[in-house]
Amino acid sequence: MSIPGARSVIVCGLVAALGACSPGESGAPADPPRAQPWLDGVDLAAFLDCAREQGATLVSAHRAGPRPGYAENAISTMLASARDGAVFVEIDVARTADGRLVLMHDDTLARTTTGEGRVAETDWSRIRTLLLTDETGAALEESPPLLADALAALDGVAIAQLDPKTDRIAEIVAAVIDAQAVDRVLVIAYSLDDAIALHRAAPELMLSVGLDSMRELERLQRAGVDLSRIVAWLGADGGDAVLDAALAERGVETSYADFGAERDGTINYRALSAAGGEILSIDGVEAAAGRLDARENARRVLAACPAAQPSAG
Repeated sequence: MSIPGARSVIVCGLVAALGACSPGESGAPADPPRAQPWLDGVDLAAFLDCAREQGATLVSAHRAGPRPGYAENAISTMLASARDGAVFVEIDVARTADGRLVLMHDDTLARTTTGEGRVAETDWSRIRTLLLTDETGAALEESPPLLADALAALDGVAIAQLDPKTDRIAEIVAAVIDAQAVDRVLVIAYSLDDAIALHRAAPELMLSVGLDSMRELERLQRAGVDLSRIVAWLGADGGDAVLDAALAERGVETSYADFGAERDGTINYRALSAAGGEILSIDGVEAAAGRLDARENARRVLAACPAAQPSAG
């Protein structure tokens, strides 16, 4: 996840563009190992409410949860993180020169693939021939996937948390609708204005939006945003327990991270969860999931939450 404020996603012409997305050729590997489906038909808003009420912490795999042998934004990485216990898999959605929605964090190809050049200036026909590289620089037998492939792979396995790396966010929303995935995604909005526009265009979408104060929550509510469709992002510095508690009183779930502590080895995942967030954005998914008993806890939340289960619909 990127930090809201670092850049702004411009939501323009959203409603008009919602029919403009078409599926493209696959860039996914053949039959990667799959986690066991368990989220089919789950009501995400109700599930998060139950996590808050039960004091549970859910894990989101940042950039899908890369590690040696597993690349950023790769389908195999997503499924490995889901097997570890991540409920959410955060993936970065970019746009190729010919309009395909591909998973890539950087503006350029060099850091995470065997290619070079800018993503936005490279056609999908070229990108699909590249190999992804892991954090050691080793080339893997996997190519960058399209968003459609990722949504299909995660169906029933994890919730896709979409981080737009293009200002064509309307095309991302259209792709989600086309994939019939509206009920199993969490879309990151980089400003209050973006969140308001997205909610008006697709009110059923769950949105992650950065909030610094209760005043910002009030602004969303005045604009007609259904607060049950919002997860508040509280930043990458360990969260804000006071703001978290105030948001909880309004029925709003929160998410945050501490990437710096993860990088320097000082992270305490249990202490991080104690600040109250329902979703922790995590780089070290395997370690965090083990410390937090994330896989079992997530399933316990769902088992104790009839409102979120498919039979409740």
